[in-house]
Parts: sequence; C-alpha cells; structure tokens
Amino acid sequence: MTTTRRQFMKTTAGAAGLTLAAPALLHATGARLPRLAMQAPGSGPGILISHALAIGAFEDVADEVEFSLWRTGDEMRANLVSGDVPVTVVPTQGGGSLYNRGFGVQLICTLTDGHCGLVARDVENPQVPDLRGLRVVVPAFNDFTGHMMRLALAHHGVGLDEVELIPATTQMEAGQVFLAGRADAALLAEPGASAVLARGAADGQTLYRGRQMRDELGEITGLRAALPQAALAIRSDFAADHPGLAEALYEGLSAAATSLNADPATAAANAAPRLDRPAPILETAIPYCNITAIRASEARPVIEALYQALLDADPGILNNAMPDDGFYAI
Repeated sequence: MTTTRRQFMKTTAGAAGLTLAAPALLHATGARLPRLAMQAPGSGPGILISHALAIGAFEDVADEVEFSLWRTGDEMRANLVSGDVPVTVVPTQGGGSLYNRGFGVQLICTLTDGHCGLVARDVENPQVPDLRGLRVVVPAFNDFTGHMMRLALAHHGVGLDEVELIPATTQMEAGQVFLAGRADAALLAEPGASAVLARGAADGQTLYRGRQMRDELGEITGLRAALPQAALAIRSDFAADHPGLAEALYEGLSAAATSLNADPATAAANAAPRLDRPAPILETAIPYCNITAIRASEARPVIEALYQALLDADPGILNNAMPDDGFYAI
C-alpha cells in the first residue's frame, strides 16, 4: 500500500514523540504553485524524487508537479537556463560552475552522499590502483563522473598514460560498452551499476562491485566518507518570486528520504514506472545510493571540500573560484 506524505509524517512523529513540520511554509508567503516543473537524472536522486511524488511529499508545494528525466548535463543545463525547468537536480560541481559563470542558480540541498563506484570484470573488489593497464569506460567524461575519475587516479598516483579511459556520454552507453567487453572496468552511478551487474550475471560474466567514490573523496579530503554528488538547485529568480519554496521542497525531500531508507522496497516500486527500471534493480541499488537530504548550508563544508579538490586539480572546472554565500539557498 502506498503511504502518503501526511500518513508517513504522522506515523513517524507518533513513533518518535515529535512534531514534524509539513512543507507548508509557503502558506506564510502565498498559496502553493499551480504547476512546478522539476527534473532529475535517472540515478539515486531520481529514485528519491519519484518516491516523493508517489507519497505526496510535494502536495503542499504545487497543485501539479511535472517531473522529467535528463540524460546528459547539456540537456539539464538547457532546460534550466531556458527557464523551462526552474528546479532541477544538478551534479554539485555543475551547479557551482554555472553560478561562478554568472548564471543565477542556488543549491537547496544535497540528495546523496555518493552513488557511483567501480565495477570490473574478473577483478574482485576492484580498487583504483587496480585500474593500471585496464580499459575503463567513464560516462559524463567531461562532467562530474569524469572529474571524479581523474581525481581518484591522481590521488593514487595512477598516470593517465597507465590506463585507457574510454569516454561515454551516458550511464547507459557506458554500461553497454562494458557489458560488450570493450572495457575491463567502468565507473557507474546507481542504479546503472546494479543493472549492469545483474545483466552480467545473467549473461555468465564474472563482474564485481568495487571502490565507491564516496570513500575515495573522504580519503582525499580527510573528512567523512561522503561525496555530495548531486543536489537540488533552483533558479535564483524563481526562488525570489516564490519565497519559501526552497525550504518547502527541502522539507518534502527530507521526509521522502527518511521514508525511502526505511522501506526501500516500497520506494523502488514507487520509482520504477517513472525511471523505467525494474523495481528489484532499484531496491538492490538503493543501499548504494546513500540517499539523504541535507540543507545546502549544512552540507557546505563537504561541498567546499569537493570543490577545493576540483580547484586543485583543474581550476577551470569551477571558473577559478569557490562559490560565495549567495550560492546557498537555505
């Protein structure tokens, strides 16, 4: 049975002896929106938002939420910059890059502590140094996944001449290249990694899950094992026109994240139709998605640790600057 947001929050509050605020903060500044367009990739944050919609987490935010999936960073940026989709999940580094290049965008909250890692053929528990001499397919090669792959290789002293990096545009393309045997390893986000492992097993391939990039970044920064890989972002003008919206969206996603982690099976079933993925694959992937909703201002130390690592590696990724206070919506 599908649990609505109000039922979930009431149940949780009763169990914990707490009063949980529903995302009705818009009431202080105006009525909810008649329509809100949102987009996300088909990865962990896409699972979260799909589940949030299913349990009514945004029912106090808008009469109608139009949700779509983006498949490439270029598609996401085009929809955001045009204003067609004013609220979107962004690679956290991509949001900072847009902001530092003068586009009015702000982060609302991070949505994952990292949901990408290595998978390899015939290498049990593959680690970054194990990639020497291998062919490694990397989706979003000039975006977040590619940046993270190069950071990890440099951290372990693996030269770019010691590994063959194969660019791929999307997670699906990377998975196909890997399963076809044209690569020995891949850096994949969930649920793509879980889907590839399941398909490989069905085909008789010996594939293994390995090093998670959240652990890699934690080692690089010296902070906790966390990779703020994706965040919910909002156009600054849209946020200004709708005071309270950023907070309301955060509250809805926070409730949905708690619900998802408490009942992955239901969350997977809720997300499967929107992501066009089998529910069992999504249920397998959820523990590796590390879904969490953390206010951008609270997550700022980890975000800035990631940004500093990127700036040290290639200042051009963030236009040579650390985003200032205006980047953080709440």
